[in-house]
Parts: sequence; C-alpha cells; structure tokens
Amino acid sequence: MLTSLKNIKMLAGAAMAATIMAFPAAAQDIFTVTGVHVDERAETAAAAREQALEIGQRQAFEEVIARLTLPEDRTGLEMPETAVITNMVRDFGVSNEKTSSVRYIADMTVRFKDDELRRFLRFRDISFAELQSKPVMIVPVYRSNNYVSLWDDPNPWREVWSRNVATSGLVPIKAPIGDLTDISTITAEQAEGGSMERLAQLAKRYGADVAVVASADVTGPQGGESVDVSITRYDPNSGPQIFGVQEKTQAGETLNETLVRAAKSVQDQLADGWKRANLINYSAGGNLMVFIPITGLGDWAGIEKKLIGLPVVRNSRVIAMSKREVQLSLDYVGSTNQLQTALNQQNLNLSRMGELWFIQPSGSDRLQGLSFGG
Repeated sequence: MLTSLKNIKMLAGAAMAATIMAFPAAAQDIFTVTGVHVDERAETAAAAREQALEIGQRQAFEEVIARLTLPEDRTGLEMPETAVITNMVRDFGVSNEKTSSVRYIADMTVRFKDDELRRFLRFRDISFAELQSKPVMIVPVYRSNNYVSLWDDPNPWREVWSRNVATSGLVPIKAPIGDLTDISTITAEQAEGGSMERLAQLAKRYGADVAVVASADVTGPQGGESVDVSITRYDPNSGPQIFGVQEKTQAGETLNETLVRAAKSVQDQLADGWKRANLINYSAGGNLMVFIPITGLGDWAGIEKKLIGLPVVRNSRVIAMSKREVQLSLDYVGSTNQLQTALNQQNLNLSRMGELWFIQPSGSDRLQGLSFGG
C-alpha cells in the first residue's frame, strides 16, 4: 500500500480523486516546418501552384523526419506517396507569394499531425525522439589570417548565426546580439579558453543553460576557402563535449554560403547528440505514483502546465489533492531517466526518497522538513 506525507488533509470527493488528464504529446513547433521555399513552373499558374504545394509538403515532410530521427535510421527509408504525406499534414500556410502565367513562388509553413507521424515511424520500426531541449547558446568565434573576432567586425560567422538560428526543432539555438553587455561579459580568448563562469553568464542572459563555443577557422584562397569549425559544448551538468565540422567552398559558391552550410552541420550534430540520448522506446515504460509539494492552487496550475506536452508522459490521474500537495498517478514511456530528463527541460526535478517519488521545481527545497508515513 502506498504511503503519503503525514499531516496532509486530502480533499474529499470522488470527482477530484478520479480526475484524468490526457496530455498532448509534444510541443507543436516540433511538428511544424517553416521557411520551405518553392519555385515551380508549369503550363498554367494554377498547375504551377498545385505542383509547388505538393513539392513543398514533401520537402517539409523530409525535414520533419530528419528532425526526429538519426541519419542511420533513415537509410533505406522509402518516402511515401504524395497522398500519404498529405494525409499527415494538419494544415499549411504560404507567404511571399509571386505568380506569373506559368510560375509560382512562395515560402511555406507546414504543420503535421503528430499522431500520424508517430504512427508512420513506429509502423516502420524507426526510433525517434521528440523531446525538445532547453535552448543552447552559440558563441561564434571567427579566425582568418591571424585575425580573431567574437564581437568586432567583420565577423561573418556571427552574422550567419544571427540570420540562420534554429529556433524550433529538438535543440533550439540562440545567438548573441553583440551589444555592450555581451562585449563586457566575455572575450574571444575567454570563450575559447572555456571560462565556465562567463559562458554561463552569457547563456543565462539569453535564457539558455548550455553554451556552445563554435570557433570557425577560415584558410585558403578566395573562392577555395576551407572552414574548420571546432565546437565545444559546455554543459554545467556534465563535462565539455568536443566535436568538429569541416566544409570547403565549392565552385561558384561564396564564403558566406560555405559558412551557412557549416552552421547547418553544427546544428545537425548538436541535434543528433541530443536525439541519441532521448530516443523513445515505446515498448518500455511504466507508472509512477508521484507526490508534488505545492504552495497553492496557482502553483499547481503552473506545474501542471509544464507537465502538459511532455512526449514521454502519456496521461496522468490526480489521486488526491490538498493545499500543500498533489498525489499523481503518472503513466510514461521510455525509462525513468528519460522522464527525469524531460522534466528537467521544464525546470522540474524528479527525485526518489525511499519508496516515494517527488516532483518539485528545480532548485527548490520543498521536501526539507517533511516527514513520511509508513
């Protein structure tokens, strides 16, 4: 028989005890693809538009699949027919439309049905992740011909990140604006030297917990430059993670285009590292009886809102509630470690004391001084 905290007066009422919450599975932007550019020609403007919208939805589908899965798991994946993709589209919008008698140009935003996408991947036995991490902060150091810059101009590497930041997806990325506060917080030398205190201060300013120093070293003649990027991910909860990216300017390509490709490669590697740690095993999971100390109904409403949308949480049932505590039966998929990681992204901490599990805001000490009953 489960035990509870002593001296807690639970609210009576069968309706309260049987309250069931069906949680949406994930944040909507995970399944939304923006900035899909289409440019198609056909015999008529209407035919060009129809063709462009079909191609745009297919491109968006390929992007969202790549967002959720690992490269090796996509090898050999046969793309479905247009009708199948269309059935998985919730809705779409267009902007920047331009038409002529035979041509259609636009930028598309496509929203997919999360349940249909999950079904598509699971039916094909493809592992995927859908837990979004907290934002990470990119610190773009630029090196060229013995010139080193973080905040000084020119820094085309910083400009690329400021224009091409991935604000959606599994690993949202933030780029610094380079104002006086940023300049006074950290130098290029301190960033490359791994000054954790200053990196954490810069990340915190932009609402990120993790700082990623991306040092781009550009060498070679104009039109044939090589871009070598050394990336160090500084996570306060683990040791530094180091990896690299290499790109070379192709014929007819500008250095700026090469830097854009390098930035995309950095984003992909950051996302793949996160995905590998958070692939959901739907054949595993379980149920936890958790206790959530609260300061009042308003506090509980805020915590409940954070729980809603976690991909590893399938549903939950309020067993009992008082002014100081909510007792929750929580169904989850994957492992308890994945559940802990998911809660951490919402600034919630899952911990265990004896046989009891607790959820409380990260950094709080609401369990101190509480006594447990048997």
